[in-house]
Amino acid sequence: MNDTVRMIIAALSASALFLLLFLLLNWNLMVCILLCVGVYFGLFFLLKPSRKIAGMDVESLPGGEEMQKLLEDARADLLRIEHAVRAIAASDVRRDGEELYAAGMRILDYLKENPDKIKLARRFFTYYLDTTAKILERYVEFQNTGLHSEEVEHILTKTAETLPVLNRAFEGQFTHLMQGELMDVEADLELLKSTLKMEDGT
Repeated sequence: MNDTVRMIIAALSASALFLLLFLLLNWNLMVCILLCVGVYFGLFFLLKPSRKIAGMDVESLPGGEEMQKLLEDARADLLRIEHAVRAIAASDVRRDGEELYAAGMRILDYLKENPDKIKLARRFFTYYLDTTAKILERYVEFQNTGLHSEEVEHILTKTAETLPVLNRAFEGQFTHLMQGELMDVEADLELLKSTLKMEDGT
C-alpha cells in the first residue's frame, strides 16, 4: 500500500469519526479534533506496509534500504526476462531463456533468505540481470520484425549462442554465493568419513 492510499484511508476514517462524534453525538469540538488527528496519524502509521528480508525489518538491517532496492530491481529485471522469454518463437532459445529465468529466481530466493550475501551479488544484480533482460528484449524485437536479412539473422544467432554462456555465469554466481555452505558441508563430510574410519578400526 503506497503513501497516498494510506493518507486517503486515514483521512476518510478520521473524517467519519469527526462527523459521528461532533455532528451526531455533539461532543466538544476540540476533543473531536484531537481524537480525529490521533486516529489519522495512528491509522497512517498502522497501515504502513511491513518490509522484511528473511523475516527481519528492512529498517533494522545495516544497509537494509539498499538491499531492498537491489532485490526490487532484480525482481523487476526477472519479470522482464520472463516476459521476453515467453515471446521467443524458437523452442531451443526459449528453453535456454527459461533456464536463465529459473536460475535467476533461485538466486533471488536464496538471497532473500540470506540477506548478508546480497552485497556479494551486487554485480549480478546491477549488470548481469539487467543486461540479460536487454539482450532478450532486443532478440524478441528483431524476431518480431520478420526480417531475414544477414544482419538480423547474425544478431539472433549470436544471442542464441550467448544464452548458454549466461547460464554458466548464473550458475557460477550461485556457486560463489553458496561458497560458505559448500565448505561447511565438505568439512562435515570429511569429519563424518574420519569418524566412520575410527569406528571401523575399533
